[in-house]
Amino acid sequence: MRNTLKVAARISCVCLSYVLFTGERSAAQTQATQPQTTQPQASGQAPAPPPAVKPAEDFYAGDGISLTLQYWLGTGSPSMGTGHGNGNGEPSTLVYNGTPRPSPGAILSIPIGKHNSLHVSYFRTQGNGNYTEPVPVIIYGTSYNQGDYLAVHYTLQNVKLSLDYLSWPFPVKDSKFHIKTLWEAQYTNIGSGIDAPLRHGQTDASGNPINVSAYGKDWFIYPSFGLGIDYLLSHNLRFEARASGFAFPHRATIWDTEASLNYRFGKFEIQGGVRAFHFKTSPLRVEFVQATLPGAYVGLRWYPEFSKR
Repeated sequence: MRNTLKVAARISCVCLSYVLFTGERSAAQTQATQPQTTQPQASGQAPAPPPAVKPAEDFYAGDGISLTLQYWLGTGSPSMGTGHGNGNGEPSTLVYNGTPRPSPGAILSIPIGKHNSLHVSYFRTQGNGNYTEPVPVIIYGTSYNQGDYLAVHYTLQNVKLSLDYLSWPFPVKDSKFHIKTLWEAQYTNIGSGIDAPLRHGQTDASGNPINVSAYGKDWFIYPSFGLGIDYLLSHNLRFEARASGFAFPHRATIWDTEASLNYRFGKFEIQGGVRAFHFKTSPLRVEFVQATLPGAYVGLRWYPEFSKR
């Protein structure tokens, strides 16, 4: 038994000595070879470049062409008021009521320079509702009596051209926070249809049918100006907010604002956020229409050139 323990101890000592010896030898070889990695390579061969590291700004919106599809769940409804151009002696008041349908939209982003971008966006909102007129009115040339039950439908469309100009910081370097000034032009139109279904078939004193349906379209083209911010929360998660608008006394008004979180994976980016859109057509006309439509939205953004980075 004692001899067995002695043999085992000797074997353990030999193994330990071998491990220590080979470890010191390997460390010495490593230290001897380390300086060689810093030596210049043979003539005619360029040194190996360091691993590429993507700067933070590569993951901000606007650095590559992209297409975004959005789905907006808005609330609220338009209303109509009597404009300064009304000279028929009766008002043109109307409340559209109802809730707008989910609104599809799209944004095409085109880079201009390294950090600026041009956005072309479009959305379309439709809705319908019912309203009982408390007073006699004339809307788009059609007369309605007090107490008439009206069915109203509308289609709202907006096209916006926006230049997002990076204004801070400069130079950008690896900043995670960007401020952009927004220089925009917007086209907005709303088509409204009104009908008194309970009066269909009525005739006047001469036996002629009474027109109880009306349709009109209001539109305007306006510039708008604003600010936008981008903040990179992580390598793939970005916060974005923007607000812009324009108003002129006794004329049309427009503003919109939104904030979203955007998660990017490969060539795609998922976004979710809230937005609000407000417009008022010119009150100098016979009728004017206005609305403030807040709501939540989701979107999917596609970067077709991402794989080339």
